[in-house]
Amino acid sequence: MDVKSAAQIIRDTVDIETIVGLYGYQPKHGFMVCPFHGDSNASLKLYKGRNHSGWHCFGCGRGGSVIDFVKEHEQCDFRTATKAKS
Repeated sequence: MDVKSAAQIIRDTVDIETIVGLYGYQPKHGFMVCPFHGDSNASLKLYKGRNHSGWHCFGCGRGGSVIDFVKEHEQCDFRTATKAKS
């Protein structure tokens, strides 16, 4: 399996609420305070799709897939973000 295929499997099967929960965030009604800028209005929206889960912040404009959330939060590259934590 190539990296692109593995990344697509992650995007399609890992739920964004699971990822943000691993970091200790507890969204309410699909919204949470954005950890990537000085947010106090819960401007980050979580999107749960049937085959894709993602996020978008209406305050700073950042967003993307579950992989992008990990990349932003950990300030790491794509390869590091796709490795499972033990």
